[in-house]
Formats: sequence, structure tokens, C-alpha cells
Amino acid sequence: MQRLRWLYPGLKIKRWLLLSFLGMILVLSGMVLALNSPKIYELGLSMRLLIWQAVGHLPSPLTGVLAVVVGLFFAFFGFQRLIISVIRAVLPREDQSVMDLLYNRRLLERGPQVVAIGGGTGLSVLLRGLKRYTSNITAIVSVFDDGGSSGRLRGELGILPPGDVRNCLVALAQTETLMEDALNYRFRQGSALAGHNLGNLLLAGLTDITGGFDRAVQELSRLLALRGRVLPATLGNGVLVAEMEDDSVVEGETNIRKAGRSIRRIRLRPENCRPLPECLAAIEKADLIVLGPGSLYTSILPNLIMPEMTEALRKAKAPVYYICNIMTEPGETCLYSVADHLRAIQRHAGPVVDGVVVNSKAVSQRLLQKYRQGGSTQVVLDRSEVARLKVRLLKANLLSEEGKVIRHHSNRLARLLLAHLAGPGDQYRLFEQLGSYFTRLWRPRS
Repeated sequence: MQRLRWLYPGLKIKRWLLLSFLGMILVLSGMVLALNSPKIYELGLSMRLLIWQAVGHLPSPLTGVLAVVVGLFFAFFGFQRLIISVIRAVLPREDQSVMDLLYNRRLLERGPQVVAIGGGTGLSVLLRGLKRYTSNITAIVSVFDDGGSSGRLRGELGILPPGDVRNCLVALAQTETLMEDALNYRFRQGSALAGHNLGNLLLAGLTDITGGFDRAVQELSRLLALRGRVLPATLGNGVLVAEMEDDSVVEGETNIRKAGRSIRRIRLRPENCRPLPECLAAIEKADLIVLGPGSLYTSILPNLIMPEMTEALRKAKAPVYYICNIMTEPGETCLYSVADHLRAIQRHAGPVVDGVVVNSKAVSQRLLQKYRQGGSTQVVLDRSEVARLKVRLLKANLLSEEGKVIRHHSNRLARLLLAHLAGPGDQYRLFEQLGSYFTRLWRPRS
């Protein structure tokens, strides 16, 4: 009875099955008419007599050749439309082409295993670029935020702050534009939900339903059909603590940024926060490990100061690259050079970084002046100091100036990193070009 469902009306399958079947009959009939083999003489004679009775004259061998050609066309066209009907019925989106699906499910599955560690805003920029070349992405996200909507939910519901995780989920989603608008929607003033993001509330609700923040992230990942996966760095409800250069101690990510003093070292309270086993396993299997981009002391280093995470990075076979920020950050990295960023990482996690990625293009004076008013300057590259730290330098034009914000260019950053893996990175650019070409060439209509 289950097999009979294929014959239900409206499936757009039976018509193409019948057309293919008709084509096969024409091919066989044409071969019988065109060939004068003794083995099929009686069958051919019977067919010729049947045609003579129907149309009044005997068919020639040329008629058989024509029937073979027409039959092949019917069979091929019907089979093609049959496959398209089945595939389009299971496409994630109605506007997605068959080639999009094949590209996403097959070529991207062969991409490298990439682990990206950091916070939501900066890390999401990298993830948007990486997902064009591989679906084997693991984003390990910092969960120590205590400000804004995330901080309120953390204080009121006792859950991990969902904001940075939400940003990374949106960045890896296949339907990014729509989901970004929905999950990043912020309720306006005048209601009890003012200031909250819809995505944060959704993760909070799923945490209560599933019984755990990690399971909530997993369920939302399935809903968004991610190209990769997002993991919280830890399930421990830790607080970020900073020891300042003036020997003062500041607790909480928001307070650390507002303190406006030079940071000597950061630590977690309690100190026994442990990373998820899935995070450690991903690092062990990775082909490439990326730190950042993002806030050095409040987004990147909190993930590295957990002893198990530091040990996993030291033992990792994959190269570890640090994406240096384009601009310094007030309250964290004022007047920091590239080497200063690397020294901060070495103070907290040891010599885990193999290479540093630096933007080579100067920021426009218009935006540079705007950032200076906020206390930020462009990070200076001190080559000799970087070389003294024995860290490989990757330098390229990675600047993206969209509107009033300075960011890394997602696609250029991803291509630069993949090009320096063991083996040529050109294959990933080739995959992208082939996918774009065939998508334009074959976009079937329903």
C-alpha cells in the first residue's frame, strides 16, 4: 500500500514516468524496424504489418531510426523532469535550485574541518565566509557576556547568555537573510520585552523545553539547517574577572570594558569551568583552527584560559591562526600593535598561535576620524616583533568598509585561510565557480 502513494494525483511524477516509458517503447520499436536481424525478423514483420494496417503503407528503416531518436528524447526528457520533481520536493527552499542543493550537500561536505573560536560579532564575519567553501565548521563561542538582552536573560532565568551564540547560528544558516532579520529582531521600547532579541528569547525557551542550553542550540541548528555547528565554549555559568595594571580587580565583561584601564590578565570565576567534550574533539580532528576576529580579552581569551582548551590547542595537529583586529578597542586593546595582541595570547595560553592574519589596507580617513573620536586607532603591524615571536605572518587586503562600520571582508578572509592549508586552496575557489556556473545554467522551473 505504501508503494501506491507514488500514484497519488498531484505529485508531478506519473506524467514523467509515462513519458519515459513511451520513449523506451519508441526506442525498442525503432530498433526493431531499423535492424534486419534474423532473430527479430518475425517481430519486425508483425510490427510492419500492424503499421501498414494503421497508416496504409509499410515503414522504412529510416522510420525506425527516427523512432529511436524521438524515443531517446522522450526518455531523457521524462527522466530529467522526474528527477527534478523529486529533488525540488525536498529542497530546503522553494527558490533554491537543484545545483545549489548538490553543491551544498556534496562539494561542501568535502571541505576541510575548520574550528573557529571567539565571540559572536567578530566570529560571525568569519563564519559567513567559511560556509561558502566547507560545511565542516565548528564554531566555539564565548558565553561570558553579561550585558544587554543576554545579560538580562542570564540574570533573570539563570541561562547562559545567548547573544553571541545567536549571531553565529544566523551566520551559518542557509536562509541567512530572512533568519537574520527574524532572530535579530529587537523589541521596541514600551513593552516588557523592550531591548530583547527574538532569537535570544527563542534560545531561552528552547533551553527550558529541552533541559539544557547545548541541546537548545542543537535544536535551533536543525531548524536553521546550518552549514556546520555551533557549540558554547562551556556550560559553566562563569564570570569574567580582569586584573588591571594598577592592581585593581574588575568583574564582569561589561564592567571590564567600561573600566578604561590597561588589562594585565583575565581569569574565570569559578576557575573550574570546563569546555564541552565536543569542543575538544573538534579541535583534535581539525584541519584548521582560527582564533577571532573579535574582542581580545572578552571574546577570545576567555575560551583559551580553560586548562583543557589550552592543552587541546597545544596538542592540535592543525595550524592555529589568530585573526588580528583591524582597529584597537577602547577599554581592552588601546594602542596595541599586532605583536601586543600575540603577547597577550601567549601570556594566557602559551605559544599556541602558529600564524597571524593582518589586514594590509589603510582605513579611509573618513572612517578613521570617526573611530578616533571613540578612542580607536588602526592596529599597527610591527614585523620585527612578530618575527621575534616566531609567528607566521599572513598579510592581505581584508578591509570591508560598509556604511559606518569597519569589518573584515568575509570572503577574502576565508579564502586566505583556506589557501594556506596543506594542499592548494584553489579547489575551494573552483568549487564556488563551478557551483555558480551550473546554478545559472540549470535552474529548473516548477
